[in-house]
Amino acid sequence: MDSRPTPAGKRLLPGLPSGRWLWLAVGGAVAVAALGLTRLVPPLRSADETFNDLLVSYLTPASPQHSRVVLVTLGEDLFAQLSCRSPVDRGYLADLVGQLEAAGVRAIGIDVLFDQPTLLSLDDRLRDRIRTASVPVVGITALGATPLTDRQRGYLGGFLDGLPTGHANLAKDRLDGTVRWHVPRAPDGTPSFAARLAEIDGADVPDEPFRIAWRAGPGPGKPPFAAYPAELVPVLPKSWLAGRVALIGTVQTGVDQHRTPLSVAGLSTPGVEIQAHALAQMLDGRGDPSLPFAWEAALVLALSLAGVALALAGPPTWVLAPLSLLSLFGLWAAAAAVFAKGGPLVPMMAPSAAWLGGIALTAAHLSLRERTDRRTLMRLFANHVSQPIAEQVWRERATFLAGGRPRPQELTATVLFSDIEGFTTICEALEPEPLIRWLEGYLDAMVRIVGAHEGVVLRFVGDAILAVFGAPVARTTQAEIDADAERAVRCAVQMGRELESLNRRWQAEGLPPVGIRVGIHTGPLVAGSLGGLRHMEYSLLGDTANTAARLESHAKTIGARSSRHCRIVIGEPTWRAVEGKLDGLPVGEVALKGKRKTVRIWLVRDGAEPQALAGE
Repeated sequence: MDSRPTPAGKRLLPGLPSGRWLWLAVGGAVAVAALGLTRLVPPLRSADETFNDLLVSYLTPASPQHSRVVLVTLGEDLFAQLSCRSPVDRGYLADLVGQLEAAGVRAIGIDVLFDQPTLLSLDDRLRDRIRTASVPVVGITALGATPLTDRQRGYLGGFLDGLPTGHANLAKDRLDGTVRWHVPRAPDGTPSFAARLAEIDGADVPDEPFRIAWRAGPGPGKPPFAAYPAELVPVLPKSWLAGRVALIGTVQTGVDQHRTPLSVAGLSTPGVEIQAHALAQMLDGRGDPSLPFAWEAALVLALSLAGVALALAGPPTWVLAPLSLLSLFGLWAAAAAVFAKGGPLVPMMAPSAAWLGGIALTAAHLSLRERTDRRTLMRLFANHVSQPIAEQVWRERATFLAGGRPRPQELTATVLFSDIEGFTTICEALEPEPLIRWLEGYLDAMVRIVGAHEGVVLRFVGDAILAVFGAPVARTTQAEIDADAERAVRCAVQMGRELESLNRRWQAEGLPPVGIRVGIHTGPLVAGSLGGLRHMEYSLLGDTANTAARLESHAKTIGARSSRHCRIVIGEPTWRAVEGKLDGLPVGEVALKGKRKTVRIWLVRDGAEPQALAGE
């Protein structure tokens, strides 16, 4: 929104502050709240992680099997052949280390915890094989949080004494237990199993935890890492293993299995495979796959401001709501497409919250401001306009109001002035309270008719009614002015008809029947509100209103009637608008009180041409 001042009546969004800084502040506040809430509110953070897990599981771009990491798996078929199942046969592991060494691997990692003794000769054999191997062999140790007895910790420390080690503890999300991050160094400085192997291979190992960049295989059913059962190692071509870091670990169901983003389909991921993903990421020098926080914050701010701008554009709710949701769906689809093309993981809860928050907060503010403005406007015109006119005034408030009150206007409208014949006699016949009730019933019926014909009752002067057709919203074409004149005349005809039923009821109550006189004239006016804070009313100034009042008064001198209970006298401009549509008798040119020039007038007749009154 332009911050420069705009001329009165030209603001695109009436009632809004003209400066853009307020809305920039709103967008910024929404962005900060979105970033904070999605990190502090567990369900929101969990939703973010779940969406990312789905992307990782189904849309991770395919890549060739990693050329520097190979898995040597200890599966159920192997354990069925070993004499010692748990702990794993140490003699077999010693032979396996020798076979891998002979195959020319770069390093060996054994993801098996040596926390208790087996046969002394086999334990010594494995320990000696590790110590004397020509390639680095890394074992796993346990951090303090690992549930081991003192005896187990003591044996583990002794077995690994002098050997390169790394902890194999996995960082699991506290909300759902999913492994998404890797901690390369424990708080006490102990490197992770994967970090120690990466260091040995010459890779730069970060000090801070990082999100694991999970790899996908080259195609359906093809794993991201070459994996061979341990029992096949002796017969494998050496080229399949040479130059790689070999990770030895179990792949038994229910043993060292963990939930990861790759487990969305329901299958757990073996611990040794998780270690392989973290190791490969460090060997490749790949960073956090997530969108950097600075870019995330920029995206959140941009979407927050976009949401504010959309709401400020003012589309109706039935458009704004589906447009907001469709746009949100498009954002999520775009995030998925970016990741599928090799881009970063874009956390979508904060951007989504910013988008919807910007829209909702701005729309709520506009709605509240609109209700306040509407209440003020309706209170100002409560005694003047019908509901349709009030709605029209509200729709055109940007050009209609100035300083919280109607702006004075020059317009062409039709004024209706009516009075009761014989009202003095009725006043003398009734006590004050019955008189007021009777008059209220009459005025209520007449006001309903005026409102039904889109007129505006401005005031009552005793029993007289002053109404206008074509205000407060000015007409811009002659056709609209003529339509107002026709509505005014038809309104007067209907007022006379209404007296038929009113008089029957009054006669039944012992009251005398009455008639009315109506004067109608069309012409230029100045319309606006007069008064101050204590009292303000909408008024008409100009000769047209005076002429209508004089026409009503002149009707006393006309012997003919429009209908049984009504005389309707109209000026020439009004007659030109209804000629051929309603029946009338020319009265002639008359000199009205207070006017220098004569005025040509007509008496409208009800029923002379019924087809002209169709629809009444």
